[in-house]
Amino acid sequence: MDLISSIKTNFNLMKILVTGATSGIGKVLVEKLIEDKENHVFGIGRDGSKLGSLIDEENFTFLPFDLNHVGDIEELFNSSMGGIKFKGFVHCAGIEETLPISLYTPSRIQSIFALNVFSAIEILRILSKKKYSEDSASFILLSSVMGELGQAGKDGYCSSKAALLGVVNSLSLELAKREIRVNAISPGIVETPLTQKLFQQLDEENVNKIIGMHPIGIGKPDDVVSLINFLLSDNSRWITGQNIKIDGGYSVQ
Repeated sequence: MDLISSIKTNFNLMKILVTGATSGIGKVLVEKLIEDKENHVFGIGRDGSKLGSLIDEENFTFLPFDLNHVGDIEELFNSSMGGIKFKGFVHCAGIEETLPISLYTPSRIQSIFALNVFSAIEILRILSKKKYSEDSASFILLSSVMGELGQAGKDGYCSSKAALLGVVNSLSLELAKREIRVNAISPGIVETPLTQKLFQQLDEENVNKIIGMHPIGIGKPDDVVSLINFLLSDNSRWITGQNIKIDGGYSVQ
C-alpha cells in the first residue's frame, strides 16, 4: 500500500493542508502540527531542502509546487491528494514588496495577487467540494494588519492582503451550511525570512520606526502558530468570518 492509500484508510488522522510550508510561519506551523501524531500534514512549497529532516516525518507529505501556477493547482490535487478529505487548511504562502506606485506595472501587481490571493481562492474552490473536505473543517488565510491599515510603498501587498479579508467575509457565509469555518489572521511584523528581506530594503531609521510601531515588540512565528492551532481546533467551533489581529499592539495606535 502506498503512502496516500494508507492515509486514506486511516480515518482517525486529521488531514491538514498548509501552503508556504518551507519557510517562516508555515514551516513553524508544520513543525508544531506533526508533533501530534493524530495529524497528517500536507505541505505545499517550492524548495523542500529548506525543510531538513521534517521532510522524512511519517505524518508529513511534502508537495513541491509553485503556487504562481494557479491553473495547475487542481491537477496537483487530483494527482497527489485524490481521495484525501481535509479537516484544515492554512494559507501561509505570500510575497511582500516595497515599491513606489510609479514603478508598478499590471504584470507586477498580478504576480503578487497570483500568490497571495488567486492561489488561495483556487485552493478554497477545490476544498469547497465534499470529496476534498470534511464538514466542520477550518480554513484559515494569513492576511496582515497592513490589509486594513496600509503603509506607504506597499500598494500591491496591502491590496492583496485586503482582498483576502473579502474572501473570508463571503466564503464564511457560503460554507456555513456545512459548518465549515473560514477566518483570517492578520499579524503585525513577525521575525521571518520575509521580514528580513523587507528590512534589507530599508535604511536603519525606517527599520527602527517599524519595530517601534509594535508597543510590545515584533512577534515570533510561534505567537501566530498558537492562534492558528486554536482556530484549527474544535475549541473555535463558533468562530467564523473573522479577521483576528495579532500584532503586539500595532493596530491600536
